[in-house]
Amino acid sequence: MNDRLKLFGQRNPYDLTKSQPIFLRLMRDTIHFHRDHCPPYRQMLETAGFHLENLTSEDYLAKIPVIPTLYFKRNRIFSIPEEKLVIKATSSGTKGAQSQVGFDLKSLLTGILMMIRFFSYHHILSLRPTNYIILGYEPSEHTQMGAIKTAYNTTKFAPALHRAYALRDTGTDYELDIEGLTKTLHRYAQQGFPVRFVGFPSHMYFLTNTLKENHIQLKLNRHSKILLGGGWKQFSNEEIDRESFFQLIQETLGIEKTHCFEFFSAVEHPLPYCKCGNGHFHVPIYSRVIIRDVSTLQPVPNGSLGLLSFVSPLVLSMPIASVVTDDLAVLHDGIQCGCGIKTPYFDLLGRAGVSQIQTCTTDAAALLGGKK
Repeated sequence: MNDRLKLFGQRNPYDLTKSQPIFLRLMRDTIHFHRDHCPPYRQMLETAGFHLENLTSEDYLAKIPVIPTLYFKRNRIFSIPEEKLVIKATSSGTKGAQSQVGFDLKSLLTGILMMIRFFSYHHILSLRPTNYIILGYEPSEHTQMGAIKTAYNTTKFAPALHRAYALRDTGTDYELDIEGLTKTLHRYAQQGFPVRFVGFPSHMYFLTNTLKENHIQLKLNRHSKILLGGGWKQFSNEEIDRESFFQLIQETLGIEKTHCFEFFSAVEHPLPYCKCGNGHFHVPIYSRVIIRDVSTLQPVPNGSLGLLSFVSPLVLSMPIASVVTDDLAVLHDGIQCGCGIKTPYFDLLGRAGVSQIQTCTTDAAALLGGKK
């Protein structure tokens, strides 16, 4: 079995003891591939003075030249010919600049294996026929948003009987249809099959809050689940605390807290992170998280606030082995959580200022070429 299958096919996505040597070998192979197939990335490595032969310990991972996710909102950079990409996606949002990414067949198949193992571990895979409320965008010919593909793929984790969407396509834009979802939800409840809610937490809140305001209390099938991701985005002023949110869900839908899952991912870093019972994002074995100083991008100690940065060998089609987001986060030792998972975990604490990220992006553009 090759290293990619060993790492991404491991049954326990949090068992570091078996995966650390494999992870480092894969990182060397991945960086080597991008260096040989993406001239701008090769130039970036050389300018940064990065020596692949020194990548023999996890401490050296932070020295891999890091590319801000904002760079991909203005530039396209690949390590394989674009005609060999089997899937393309853009970041969420219908207005403004969007990241454009693409994946080759090998990376895609590896990612599918990873998702099967990861969601099986979290008991999300099921053979029970299920109705879905997609708390996001209805598929449309005029958008390639990664959030649409992610939500649709999530409906494959249990056989889909029907899908209803919170954001309906008007032909030129999207509009939130809470009234339509409420009617659909009543129909789902009468049918008796499990119901899964997939997508943005803000839309889940709007739906359940509407149910509460109208004194509607449903008792959905006990196998129903809540699968949330994508953050509150422009509705951050509406955000409520986690415990109150889950209590609202239980009161209106009858779904227990243990069936509520919160995920984090990014189109420029397509790996899943799932909050544990204590509310923390533990890092799976396919990734490493580095928190970086907002000004220098140098690593900061655990417990310090900084920019959330990821390292992973998953993708071969684009040089996204090391990226830094505009999310502010704090990394902690896994033992501090107490949930039983031993890998480090991070907590999200907001977004950095645009000017701070712009400086990092300008530096990346100077090394890789492209727009700032």
